[in-house]
Amino acid sequence: MSGNAELINSAYSSFAQGDVPALLGLLSERVEWDVTSVLPQAGSWRGRDGAGEFFEQLGSQWADLTLEIEQMISEGDEVVVIGRAAGRLREHGDAAAGYHFVHVFTVAGGAVTRFREWADPDEELREHIL
Repeated sequence: MSGNAELINSAYSSFAQGDVPALLGLLSERVEWDVTSVLPQAGSWRGRDGAGEFFEQLGSQWADLTLEIEQMISEGDEVVVIGRAAGRLREHGDAAAGYHFVHVFTVAGGAVTRFREWADPDEELREHIL
């Protein structure tokens, strides 16, 4: 496994443990964080503090959100992760919902400098957000 893939594995592990400060420590101070408009947590954030705001928003919208990695591809400074997310939507009576995702991380100097997320929401999620 490449160093970049190991870094991204560490980020997912920190997220799974609820250790957002450790995850944020893996990000560049000037990280770019972009999430597709088809998710409740959609938006764009800049900087490590902005990414912290994203995770606060994520926690306010989802309960028990888990990420399952199906495939990770590391090539050069890019790491692509394909997987599935599932949890409960807080604003919709804790309704179960989920989505398949593609995450693309750009890594430079041992830190994540860019994160982009694309998603295909499940029918349950579509019912609540679209």
